[in-house]
Amino acid sequence: MPASPLRPGHALRGADFTSPLTIPGGEVAGTEVVRELPAELALTVWQVLRSVLMWAAEIPAQRGDLFEPRAMEQWERELLEGTFDKELRYPLAVIVGELAALESASPEQLAHACLCVTEWGLARNATRTALAYTEAAALCRPDQPRFAWMAGRLLRTHGFLREAEQWIKRSVRVAASMGDWETQTLGLNSLGNVFYEAGNYPMSGRTLREALRVARKHRYVQREGEILHDLFVLATWCGKLEEAEQFARDAYEIYRHGHHRLPALAHDVAVLWMKRGHFSRALFVLRELPAYITAPEERSRVYAVLARAAAACGHERLFLEAWKEAWDFFEDPIAERRAAPDLVELGLGASSLNKWEMAESALNRALLLAERTGEADIRIRAETALAAVSARRVAEHEQSLSDARLEPEEDRFASGFLLSLQKQEHSAAAA
Repeated sequence: MPASPLRPGHALRGADFTSPLTIPGGEVAGTEVVRELPAELALTVWQVLRSVLMWAAEIPAQRGDLFEPRAMEQWERELLEGTFDKELRYPLAVIVGELAALESASPEQLAHACLCVTEWGLARNATRTALAYTEAAALCRPDQPRFAWMAGRLLRTHGFLREAEQWIKRSVRVAASMGDWETQTLGLNSLGNVFYEAGNYPMSGRTLREALRVARKHRYVQREGEILHDLFVLATWCGKLEEAEQFARDAYEIYRHGHHRLPALAHDVAVLWMKRGHFSRALFVLRELPAYITAPEERSRVYAVLARAAAACGHERLFLEAWKEAWDFFEDPIAERRAAPDLVELGLGASSLNKWEMAESALNRALLLAERTGEADIRIRAETALAAVSARRVAEHEQSLSDARLEPEEDRFASGFLLSLQKQEHSAAAA
């Protein structure tokens, strides 16, 4: 890169722009970008990021004073002729080339190129780079709420809840001012989920209900189903089980017509039934569910819950089969980082069959992981279950004899899930 593409006398105006890339501890995301990328890439990626942030922070009428066009054009040529990954070089070159046009640079092209760098970073586990460029894309298009929503959603996915909340709130405000009701619905839904993950359940409920109101008003039926699903999960977590089951039924009525989250809803409803002690009912759905789940992490979660339900119903062979499927997944060090909740499920299942050593192995591992990842609720569950195991108390068993005797065709909700899943699979195969 040229020694300085900045015009003489121009300094980075950090005082004029509070970057959303600030992270705990006072460091900026650029520091994290430099740390996570190879040395031969880090400086260039950070310099391009800094440049596009400077452009986005400046008043449009004053952007003509930012960079030396000839220096930027030379930098663009160097990137185009470079030797490192073209999937990174080319979008960086697009950014630099646009910035060379100063006030005539295309916000659309800049945002698109930033998202290309985001895709590159996500594919290579360069999380901070991906997040930084997603935020840069949103800053390039402050008039487009969907970009702010995308930034907030990605930040939430990677655990940056405070930053996610800021971006998603912005997306909701801008969407409302523009009459972009679908993005407003998406933003309110995501914001409700951010509050849920942060433990602010009352605010989560209010925000999700507002999202539901907007979705229904503007007839976004698929979004309505997704919001009902999230309200169901929230109500389940808060112990409002009757309300939760009604939300689940309402979501199912939408999902059963072909929604991709139908398997996830079936899993979540099975967990609700287990909370109510209806393990036979849950098992009826869970034992068929792995056939409809392809993502490895989701499959491991289904197998862990299946193991717990099978154990509670006394099906030792099915428990052992499901245990092995889930346990094998946890042998991957990356997968293990997210395994604590599933290990608790396995530990509870083992204790239901008096398999105390297996229970202790799963629960101790869950406790260690939960302490490492800061999952306080999982740590409490693991500690409680370990105390029961130490006292040799059976964890769970079927509590409803009528439920245990219920024929599958008599349980219209449970059998409906399987029929709808089969129908979706046949439709996908025909297509």
